[in-house]
Amino acid sequence: MRPNFKKLSKNYEEIGLKALRTLIGKQSVYDEKTIAPNAPYGAGVKSALDYVASLGEDYGFHVDTCHGHCTELTFGEEGPLIGVYAHSDVVPVSGKWSEKPFAAKIVGEGKEAKIIGRGSTDDKGPLIASLMAIKLLKDNGLIKGFRVRLVAGGDEERGSSCLRYFFEKLNKKPSDYGFTPDAEFPLIYAEKGIHHATAKGKLDLKPIIAMDGGVVTNAVCDRLVVTLHTDKRLDEKLKAFGVKYDLVESGPIQIVTFFGKSAHGSTPELGENAALTAFRVLGSIFGIVPLFNLSKVLADPFGTGFGGDCYSEGFGESGKSTFNYGIIRYKDGVLSVTVDYRYGEKAKPEVALAAFEKATGLTVEVGSVAPILYFDKKSPLVSTLMKSYRHMTLHLFDKPMAIGGGTYAKEVKNCVAYGGAFPEHQGNIHSPDEYLYLDDFRKSIAIYADAIYALGQLRK
Repeated sequence: MRPNFKKLSKNYEEIGLKALRTLIGKQSVYDEKTIAPNAPYGAGVKSALDYVASLGEDYGFHVDTCHGHCTELTFGEEGPLIGVYAHSDVVPVSGKWSEKPFAAKIVGEGKEAKIIGRGSTDDKGPLIASLMAIKLLKDNGLIKGFRVRLVAGGDEERGSSCLRYFFEKLNKKPSDYGFTPDAEFPLIYAEKGIHHATAKGKLDLKPIIAMDGGVVTNAVCDRLVVTLHTDKRLDEKLKAFGVKYDLVESGPIQIVTFFGKSAHGSTPELGENAALTAFRVLGSIFGIVPLFNLSKVLADPFGTGFGGDCYSEGFGESGKSTFNYGIIRYKDGVLSVTVDYRYGEKAKPEVALAAFEKATGLTVEVGSVAPILYFDKKSPLVSTLMKSYRHMTLHLFDKPMAIGGGTYAKEVKNCVAYGGAFPEHQGNIHSPDEYLYLDDFRKSIAIYADAIYALGQLRK
C-alpha cells in the first residue's frame, strides 16, 4: 500500500520553509572576484552549497562537497540509484523589485501567501522541497531496496560546468532514474537544443562612445546604458519616441539609460529588449545606419528578420526557434552581442547562424552547445513520474510538455525536468519579484516524496 505522503509531508513544511528562507538569503551569484580553492564560483555560491551540506549532515546523509562545484547528499545501501539534480546558484538581480531580493520576505496570507526572493522558484524552493521529501522518506524508513542522491549544483545558470565536473572529473556514476526540479509541472519530456554564442564586429556608431547592458546570456536585456557626445536636443528627440529612458548630462558627454523588461532566454517574446529599443531610437535620431539596420534585423525574437526562423512540430506550441540577445557591449568601436539560440528538431543551427552573420555583418563565435533532449512519453521514467503527479494533485488530464528551456536534464543520463513551478504560478524566474507560493512549496514536498518512492520500486 502506498504511504500517505500528503499527511507525512505536513511534518516537514515548517522546517523546510525555514531552510528555504536561509538559503534564499545566500547571495549565490557567480563572482569572479572571490574565486578561491574549493570556491570555483565565488564566495556567494560557496556559502549556499555549504549550507546545503550542513543540512545534509544534520539530517544524517552522506555528504560530498565535490571541491566546491556541487554538494551531493546520498542515502541508501543497495538497489537502483534515484537522482535529484537541483541548483543553488542564481542569476544576478536586475530591474525594480518591490522587496529586497535576498530578504526572503513572505507576503500575503492563506493560499495567497508567497515568498519573494531571487532563487525562490529557480531553483532554491524546489531544491529544499526535494531535500525535505528525501528526509521524509529516510525518517520514515521508506528508502529500502534503492538509493537516493540529491545534487545541488553551483553553476547551472552559466552553463552547468558544475555537473560536468561532477560526472567527468569526479567520475560519479549516473543514476538509474532521475529528475531535475528546475522547470514546471507536470513534466518536460523534450527540450530544445541551445547554442550560446557571441556576435562581434567593428562598427562606427558615432556619436555613441560606449554601450553596456544585460547581465546574463539567457535573459532579455532589460537595461542598456549608452554614453555619447552631447546633443542639447537629445531629451526632446527621445521623448518623441515614447520609450522609457533616463538622461544625465555631464559636460561634453551624455549618459542615456534605456529600460526594457526582463524575461527568460527561452521566451524572449515575453520581454522587451532595451538594447534593441536603443538601436532603433538612436539609429533613427543620429542616422546611424548600421545600428538602425540591426534593430530591424533582430527585432523579431523568432529570427524572421534574417531568415533564422523555423518551426518544429515535435515541440508543439513552443516549436518556434527563438533568439535572445542578453549582454550588449560597445567599446573602442567594437560591438559585442551575446546570442541565446534555441531550436527544435527541424532547425539547422549552422544555416541559421550563417544567415545571422550575413544579415548583421557580425562574426559569430559559438561558445557552448546543448543538444535536443527527448524522452518517450511511455517510458518507465516519464510514466512513473506522471502517475505520481496525477495521484498527488488529482490533475488527471495534465500532459507532459516540450519546452524551449534547457535544464540539468541535458547534463544527466536518464533524467527529465519535473516541476517545481505549477502551471498557474510561473514564479517570475530571472525577473524582478521572483516568487514562490507557500502552498506550492508544500505540495511539492509531497509530490517529490511520492515520485522518489515510486521510482525506487522500479528495477533496471
